[in-house]
Amino acid sequence: MFEWVNRYFEGSILENKPSQIAAFFAFILVAVLFKGILAPLILRLISKIFIRKADSDKNVLSNFILFTQKSIKRFLVFMFFYIAFQQLNFPKSWNLAPSNQFGLHFLLNKSYQVFLVVLFTLFVLRVINFWGLYFMQKARLTESRMDDHIIPYLKEISKVVIVLIILIFTLSNILNLNVNAIITGLGIGGLAVALAGKETLENLFASFTIFLDKPFITGDLVKVDNIIGRVEKVGFRTTRIRTIERSIVTLPNKTMVDKPVDNLTNRATWRAMFELDLTYQTPMPVLKAIRDEIYDYLHQHPRTDENSQVFFSEFSQHALKIQIYYFVITNDFFDFMRVKDEINFKIHEIITHNGAEFAFPTRTIFVKNDEKSPKNS
Repeated sequence: MFEWVNRYFEGSILENKPSQIAAFFAFILVAVLFKGILAPLILRLISKIFIRKADSDKNVLSNFILFTQKSIKRFLVFMFFYIAFQQLNFPKSWNLAPSNQFGLHFLLNKSYQVFLVVLFTLFVLRVINFWGLYFMQKARLTESRMDDHIIPYLKEISKVVIVLIILIFTLSNILNLNVNAIITGLGIGGLAVALAGKETLENLFASFTIFLDKPFITGDLVKVDNIIGRVEKVGFRTTRIRTIERSIVTLPNKTMVDKPVDNLTNRATWRAMFELDLTYQTPMPVLKAIRDEIYDYLHQHPRTDENSQVFFSEFSQHALKIQIYYFVITNDFFDFMRVKDEINFKIHEIITHNGAEFAFPTRTIFVKNDEKSPKNS
């Protein structure tokens, strides 16, 4: 392409002809121009063409271009640099080994190729992330929460499969290694342990168990040990839970499989159980009236089921105890708390209306005056 340069320039630089030097700088210039000027123009042009052709999906296409343009630019710019350096030859006086034999030339070529593969892999992973986010947004519009659970999982599986395929391609085609011999030498178990380690492997298998058995899915409210929260993401290694306090707790998948997990979303009701302490000065008729009014109120409430119970449970050291036990018909924790709040206010109103008082731990000391009058002498 640049042979004409040799007619105007004589000599060589490090045994490279003027045409080779010109080609080298030409590709370097193209790389610089592409990154700074050409790439934004080309991407903007492509975006406009796609938007005209597909009006309904114009946001998707334009977002896709914005999401991947940095990866595309990095890949193409480095490719231009790679082509530029391919135009040059190492001086024969250096006595370097040929490119097909181990040496500096061989290492540089393989390094360029591996780096190109890495950039291409990052681009593909970026594409997978984009479509994962796109389908997650679509999934949030549906009533089913199963797709919210499946899509992130499939996204992670796709990324692992792509990385493994590209890794095998790199080992066999670029580094010219015998992949079959490597796998045979390590064994499946040895390869898994070498790549991930025992703990990671256990968490990986636990993620498969969660995905297949579905003890919970993304969006479920669960209780694990003393942690209560909503499942935000189930990954290959960990499960991420957003607690009621709005903090993020990350638990290993093995813990989610080995520990008892209470899926609170699957319950039809939430239980409230507590005791009221009334003073010993409360007359028995008033105590009975309070118990009966609370019982009637709970059975008439539209959000509680028919199993509500109210008992005068015991005589404690400092109070007469009334035990209250009811279920709120909801599977949402905060809805349950709102109903419980309403019921608590009504119970307080019933107690104060009947003239009773709440008891608290107190101790009364009676002092007996047993002093004798002094005798007259």
